[in-house]
Amino acid sequence: MSTAKSVTAPAGAQIDELIAEAEGWLARDPARCRELVEHAESALNGQRDVVRVAWISMIRGDLAVACGELGDAATAYRNARRNWLAAGRRLDAARAAAGTTAVQLLVGEFEAAEAALLRLQAELGLDHDEDPRIARLGALVQRQLADARAGQGDVSAALRQYDAAENLFAALGDAESIAHVQLRRGLAALDGGLTHNALLELNRARTTYQASGRVAPAATATSLVAEAFSATGQVARALDVLDCLTSELPGTQWHAAYHALVRSGALLRAGFAAEAHAEACAAEEVFVQIGAMEHSARAALASARASLAWGKRRAAAAELEVAERIFGDCGSRLMRVRTWLLQAEVAWALGDAEACRVACDRVLAAETGDTPPYVGVQARLAAARVAEPDAAATLLEDAATLASRSGIPELRVDVLLARARHERRTGHAAQAVDTLRSALSVGRGWEHRLGQRGPVVCPSLTEATEELILLLLQRGDHAGRLEALRRTRAAKRAKVDLPVRRPRDAMPDLATDPVTDPAADPTAPTGRLRLERLLSDALTPVTLTADDGDETLPAVPYGSLVEYYVAGDDVVVYVVRDGHVDARILSGAADGSRRLVSAWQQECMLMAPGGRDHAGFTFSAALEGLFELLLAPVVDLLADLDDELQVVGHRHLHTVPFDALLDEVGPWYANLDRPVPLPDRTPAGAADTELAALVLAVPDENAPSIAAEAEMISGALPTAKVLVGGEATRDVLVNCARGADIVHLACHGVFRQDDPMSSGLRLADGWLQARDIAGSGALDGAVVVLSACSSGLSADYTTEPVGLASACLAAGARGVVAALWAVDDEVTLELMTHFYQALAAGVEPPAALRRARRQVARRYPHPYYWGAFRYAGRTDAPR
Repeated sequence: MSTAKSVTAPAGAQIDELIAEAEGWLARDPARCRELVEHAESALNGQRDVVRVAWISMIRGDLAVACGELGDAATAYRNARRNWLAAGRRLDAARAAAGTTAVQLLVGEFEAAEAALLRLQAELGLDHDEDPRIARLGALVQRQLADARAGQGDVSAALRQYDAAENLFAALGDAESIAHVQLRRGLAALDGGLTHNALLELNRARTTYQASGRVAPAATATSLVAEAFSATGQVARALDVLDCLTSELPGTQWHAAYHALVRSGALLRAGFAAEAHAEACAAEEVFVQIGAMEHSARAALASARASLAWGKRRAAAAELEVAERIFGDCGSRLMRVRTWLLQAEVAWALGDAEACRVACDRVLAAETGDTPPYVGVQARLAAARVAEPDAAATLLEDAATLASRSGIPELRVDVLLARARHERRTGHAAQAVDTLRSALSVGRGWEHRLGQRGPVVCPSLTEATEELILLLLQRGDHAGRLEALRRTRAAKRAKVDLPVRRPRDAMPDLATDPVTDPAADPTAPTGRLRLERLLSDALTPVTLTADDGDETLPAVPYGSLVEYYVAGDDVVVYVVRDGHVDARILSGAADGSRRLVSAWQQECMLMAPGGRDHAGFTFSAALEGLFELLLAPVVDLLADLDDELQVVGHRHLHTVPFDALLDEVGPWYANLDRPVPLPDRTPAGAADTELAALVLAVPDENAPSIAAEAEMISGALPTAKVLVGGEATRDVLVNCARGADIVHLACHGVFRQDDPMSSGLRLADGWLQARDIAGSGALDGAVVVLSACSSGLSADYTTEPVGLASACLAAGARGVVAALWAVDDEVTLELMTHFYQALAAGVEPPAALRRARRQVARRYPHPYYWGAFRYAGRTDAPR
């Protein structure tokens, strides 16, 4: 019936039809439901019709719950209950009371909700009416009682109650209510550490909701599936699911906040502490605003975890105080225990052993037979750190027993790591080395089994690797240094996992993503299909057993190499010459080097607008500090290394301009005690072979020298295919790069620290992103020159370099020339001129770049001008 007709003819039956229609739209279209409810209220025209007013209030309550408007929902249910009672409709009044308890559960008032539900249960038990609505309401009360007990941390009792509720709903044939039981049971399993059981329950609920067109609960279930993926270590998969889900979220504050909270946990597991903290804070703000106090406490707990990982320990302590108070008020015993456990971690990080001991004692005192295994294990491991050796050994044995019973490999890794630290503390370094090897073996098997579903992240494995490397180096023998270097290179070669969501406004004119935009590629999966593929095997059980195969570590490289590795607060530097390995541990150098890298980047930003006013200066306090911190301690090991020396960074050290620090034109070369390099010589007859080159240049008013650069290359390499302006497109790159010796891209570039695979080069038809380059395979065998600002930057939180340069290597390039910072346009033209003159004369690209740098440095001695570009080659390609 039309809305207009209902309003103009407000007969009782027509109003009932209007209200019933609104009720029918509640699950499918909340906006339409709200509109019809308002028309029904208008049709009542202020009549004292308690039944219809109560009916409308019930719909308003359900609608407000669906939209996360908890205060409005509570008011609506109270109004409905009052009016139902006034009409003598006891059963309907009981249904309204169940709506009020639903709001209490969402707010986090678990004890109050349980008391109200027990009263309601007793009231229903006195009514012997055969009305099937009583059975349905009884099942609803059972489910809500399970929610209340799960919220208080009584997981076993909650799971039993969920089973009872499911049986009641099954007898009624209510599939959607069964799905809701499955969703809540999955959440309880997640809180209890039963992650694989949670995956089964949550995916069943998601499937049922989707089949019935219930968008909002389906989105909630999918978010929880992502949380379960994250908890099992499948972080990349979890974040992919959340990204696909973003466009399908209901437009409510609650769903957006919950999505952010789950995303925070996944980002933290992936190592993005700052981003995780931002997501958690955003979620907490919304939960506080809508009155969902228990969820606000969960967000505060997530913020504290991120703060601790971020190094902001006192902020973490303050956030934990907030979470503990709210969990205590809500009666959330399990979540409060988890808060105490994290308080122990923060106290340890702050050096307060007594506070750590007190927090651990509180956790152990609160332990019951229902306490999840991970809580008991982690409490004992934390207590062992501050206990006397004998007591610590007992605690570690108890933790090992609990971890073994749990069948959770991640807990076994945690126990082995803690045992190794105890062995190291008590002077049994050799035993600690063997224990750490065992930890890595358990973790390797776990990663192998889950790796089929996407890369996994286990912070304990990273810590175990770092501990083992340091212990091997402290042995002081060559065998220890060899194994340490091989394990370092194995850790760096682990599959790079960068699952950070790309902001929609990351870059203007952003290139179309063929993965999610079917208009760009009709055969590509849509977001919905991609999401279904990510979730397709969530119901398949995963067997987690240790890997029985022998570990294969990378071989030690032959030649001259300096390789850095950031291990906690320390930096390890290896110096390799023809298979012989020396190593030094630079204690506490991680934070200092990080600050100096940031200072150098700031210095480059300040110099960029000033043209060449600073060209006559050579001093940089930041570079001076980096030299003293990272190179001076190994000067004696560098003296006899040749000029072909490679330097490999790690994490934030990827962006250190080592070429500038080691080049003879820099002011630090005199401190290296190295021989004066021989003059560059052009190989005889090398220029007889012409280079096949492809040049794509996109000049504009902000970078007019790009056109001159293209013209210069055309003159130096007459056979080069040079495309300028509108001809320099992405399709041309893909179609014409194959077979080229040199691929030169001169254009604007953008590096994204938060999502380096979305870094891009702006060609004539839009942005070419790093992820598109890496997947193209179009650069096989070419040397790629990225004449664009910051094209050589890499994420500072990854083991291997990740950015535009690494994407080119992944696409098959044998080497890449790229810049570490925003370069001076005219000086870059001069450097490229010298570089291509050397290439045309037959000089190999690394030597040609060194020659170009040295010639530019004669006019502009400050490293900002000549040190930005570096050559990165494939480790499996000849130089």
